[in-house]
Amino acid sequence: MNNVLFRYSDPTSAHFLSEFKNQQIHFSRPEQFNDPFDCQMEYERVVNELSSKNGLTNKASIALLSEQLKQKLTNLGICCFCRAKKNQIMWSHYANSHKGICIGFNKNFLLSDIPNVNVEDVIYQSEHPLHSITEHVEHGTGDLLDTVITPLLKTKYSYWKYERETRFILQHTGLKDISNKSIQSVTFGLRTSNEDKERVYQELRKPQWKHVLLFQAKKADHRFALEFVKIDKRKALGCL
Repeated sequence: MNNVLFRYSDPTSAHFLSEFKNQQIHFSRPEQFNDPFDCQMEYERVVNELSSKNGLTNKASIALLSEQLKQKLTNLGICCFCRAKKNQIMWSHYANSHKGICIGFNKNFLLSDIPNVNVEDVIYQSEHPLHSITEHVEHGTGDLLDTVITPLLKTKYSYWKYERETRFILQHTGLKDISNKSIQSVTFGLRTSNEDKERVYQELRKPQWKHVLLFQAKKADHRFALEFVKIDKRKALGCL
């Protein structure tokens, strides 16, 4: 299962099933994330501390460093995945209260499809990464911009730990083409409507998706848990 990454999808979204229709995934700007603290930098504070530790006093140089940090972060694109499919909170938050679907991706194929992508498992902690950022710079490790930006991109507040997130990071935003082999499964939520299931079936009837497995989520007996039942795909798609 370590090779599988998941994305929860809301059927009311304008991008629903774009992975199948266009064979593309979207890399978003950090400023578009639902957590206002995620990837957000206190530029003035960071620059002042870094400048002090590096003996930088020229105001023009300090302003340039601040602008470089802002531009690099603004131009980055991030695509977020979850490492778990039985995550009930994720089903509620990102799949429209179990009305949506969960798409399983093959991590190795994604890495092959998207050259130069940086992959980071998110770290969850109560302390803002600014503290560790300035410590790293103080010890002179790595490129200044990368030393500042990378911890910011892969650190979230500890309350988000349930997401078990892995991030694909590029130097640009927008849509990125993927191969059909990068998608390996689709799982329906507890409340996925028959209409939305048919929308999925319409895509899976296309020959390039014949390898994709289908599952239905169900409540486990006597437990607060989800189980997944494999669907007879040929029967569901009317291929018998």
